[in-house]
Amino acid sequence: MEEDLKLVQEVLKGNIDSFNILVNKYEFTVLKFVYNTIRDREASEDITQEVFIAVYNKLYTFKKEYKFSNWLFQIAKNKCIDYVRKYKRVYEANVEDFYDIASSEISPEQSAEYKEIKKLVESYIGTLNELDRQIIILRYLNNNITFLDIGEILDMNESAVKRRYYKSREKFKEFRLNREKGCK
Repeated sequence: MEEDLKLVQEVLKGNIDSFNILVNKYEFTVLKFVYNTIRDREASEDITQEVFIAVYNKLYTFKKEYKFSNWLFQIAKNKCIDYVRKYKRVYEANVEDFYDIASSEISPEQSAEYKEIKKLVESYIGTLNELDRQIIILRYLNNNITFLDIGEILDMNESAVKRRYYKSREKFKEFRLNREKGCK
């Protein structure tokens, strides 16, 4: 957080290199967030670019008592909402378009199990409403993000975020059990 504030101050003084550092630090995380919201690879890349253009143009409005990352994700969330409103749809796509997480260091059995679980999780996330999906995605995109941070990004109180998050986790356990019973 302290590092981000220093970088923001440098950008406001005209140091473009500091802005590039911020972009490099957050670009992939924002891209994943946007993609998981709208499910369109090309549009996600465009929206991510729009997010950073907006950040650069509105950086003077950033209040240093808040986390830069929360402010950034609020902008990303709003850009996604604008996109969905404009095009009236959310695309379905394959997360494999962005990255293949299966490591060459794990065994084929582990890789198959991982892909199966990943498919199950993606399937479950697809059943969630938009707000619950955003909570789950934000929570797992960045390990340092707190429920309070998610609440700031989504304009909710912390206890409501926690409640929805843990309820979604419990529903996933039921979802998984139902899927396993269906396979036997």
